[in-house]
Amino acid sequence: MKNLLLTFLAIAVIFAACEKEEEPTTTTTPTTPTTTYGFSCNVGGDDFTDNSPDVIIDQNNLLTIHAENGADEITIRIYNFSDRNIGEEISLKFQSIISCAFLTKDGVEYTNTQSGKLIFTKIDTELSGTFSFTSTSPSIGENKSVTEGVFEDLTF
Repeated sequence: MKNLLLTFLAIAVIFAACEKEEEPTTTTTPTTPTTTYGFSCNVGGDDFTDNSPDVIIDQNNLLTIHAENGADEITIRIYNFSDRNIGEEISLKFQSIISCAFLTKDGVEYTNTQSGKLIFTKIDTELSGTFSFTSTSPSIGENKSVTEGVFEDLTF
């Protein structure tokens, strides 16, 4: 009986000597998800985004990117698309038979592109690049600038 008492006492001392390991407390900071749009830019101070713009290359080798944000629209046309290279600066100034860009903002069409450029950063099964342009509305004579334009991983 004495041995049994000593055994229980020894077990009690061993367990009392053990320290409880504390699990580290981790605090997780909630992260705000980053939204990536396939097509985004700033139009006269307003954000313009489209997650799924239309991208078409027709039989005449004309690339058309058409994006919509509510009633507002942007169309970019690149002629001789297959001849374009990554890093090449493509003028978007409106002239016949060259690349150009058009904007419809608040029901007003801006079709006379005064200046602008597009640069492809990726050309393969997907397209990526940057763009900006300024167009005039023939009906009201007002200019609108499209800045900070980006399109990423557009499929065609």
